[in-house]
Amino acid sequence: MILTDLIFGGRFNQNSNPLVMSSITMDPIVMTPESRLVRVHDKNLPLRNKEFDLFQYFLEHVGVVLTRTRLLEDVWDRNIFCSTNTVDVHVSTLRRKLKALKCGNLIKTVHCVGYVMTP
Repeated sequence: MILTDLIFGGRFNQNSNPLVMSSITMDPIVMTPESRLVRVHDKNLPLRNKEFDLFQYFLEHVGVVLTRTRLLEDVWDRNIFCSTNTVDVHVSTLRRKLKALKCGNLIKTVHCVGYVMTP
């Protein structure tokens, strides 16, 4: 059991199929966190590591207004100093990449607060 815990990150359930990966879906987006793949309109969305982490966080918090500070605390390493501008740059990049796949209006700015992902 120790080996399977190491291989499957301690999330192994003997009754489950370890080859079946869970996904986060918000039509037309399908994200598979285990493989770090995102598909939009059945096309791959290439994301860098932090872009992927940020996008996953937005997908897990659809409809919730997220402050820049909360995003920094929950997505970025707490031991690294980053300004809130870092969040703005990453959100801008995500929007640009989503727009290229005809899905650019998902992340809205909440003036003077942060961002919200809308379905």
